[in-house]
Amino acid sequence: MTDSVESPLSDSPAAVGKPDGGSPIRPEELPPVQPPSAGYIIQLFLIPALIVVAVIGVWALFGMLANSDTNWQQLVGELDQNKHRRWRAALGLAQLLQNQKTEPDENGLLLAEQPLLADALTKLLRESLASKSTGDDEVKQQEFLARTLGSLDNDERVLPALSHALSPEWNTEVRKSSLMALAMIAGRHFEQRAADSGASVIDTGANGEPVYMLNAPLSPPTIMDESVIQSLKRAAQDEEAGIRHLTAYVLALISGDKAMSELKVMLLDGDALTRANAAVGLARNGLTDGVPVLIGLVRDGSTEMSREEFQKLTPEEQQQAMSARQFEQPIILSNSLRAIGSLWDLMSSEQHAELQPLLASLAETASAADVRLQARSLMSRQKTPEP
Repeated sequence: MTDSVESPLSDSPAAVGKPDGGSPIRPEELPPVQPPSAGYIIQLFLIPALIVVAVIGVWALFGMLANSDTNWQQLVGELDQNKHRRWRAALGLAQLLQNQKTEPDENGLLLAEQPLLADALTKLLRESLASKSTGDDEVKQQEFLARTLGSLDNDERVLPALSHALSPEWNTEVRKSSLMALAMIAGRHFEQRAADSGASVIDTGANGEPVYMLNAPLSPPTIMDESVIQSLKRAAQDEEAGIRHLTAYVLALISGDKAMSELKVMLLDGDALTRANAAVGLARNGLTDGVPVLIGLVRDGSTEMSREEFQKLTPEEQQQAMSARQFEQPIILSNSLRAIGSLWDLMSSEQHAELQPLLASLAETASAADVRLQARSLMSRQKTPEP
């Protein structure tokens, strides 16, 4: 008789053995099967279901924020509620402003122009500043509010609040956010006035919008609020370089004789970014006063620091020099070359001749591709120096 051999994978009762390798176990001797607990079922089904519901809820919330015609009034009302509801409402309003941008809804409503919204957000910013809180969360909220005010088209209500937020007593980052908001407001007016006057387009911005150059400073300026002008005059002399170079950028967009006078003084600033913004700002207003500074900035950017000079620096100074060379300098060079290009026909032959070797060096050695292209473009416009 031939012995039969069972597969080791067989589910036959005879294949089920005791742990110690003894005789087989009958099915009725197997340990009982425990049904899954309620907690286990919750983990498997209920928790994933809640996550799905939460995702749908967030999607529905943003849909409501994007499409509701009256939701903004409800959110404005919530700005007077407790802290958590207040900031959630502020975030919702910012989202609505971003979604609508400059196009009115089907009812002809342009949210950025609503006095009720401007009053509510400026009040919230003033109250937050008045709390004197220096906590990270509070400061970030103040920054957020200041930047959001830049999206509003209600200068009468917004500008005094931004001027207040620019005061030296507040956190530096909040002040920078206020300057960025002022730049947004002044920039909208500057672009509109420039377009209406037929100003030249010298470039396109990051979003494809035109960058204009005026033939002369605007009269009247884009912002005439005296509190803002005085705040900017103080900021132009601030000890923080970041405040000064942002101030120069804002003044260029405000235009007008007073702002141009401030920019001419800022051409002497010890910070390269501030000098660059002042010179470029004057160029955007059709003024050549900053050309010597622009040429100096191009010279600095085309000249490498010698190894001996670099080794004399402290480790911290070496790090700063390397960082500036890698990040700040390409921006300064690009903006300076663009400004020089916009003023090219107003510059003297001597200035063209002074630039020639600098442009040749940048066209070959500049680390940034856009700087090399700009340098080559300007070289093609070179005039022969007069004898």
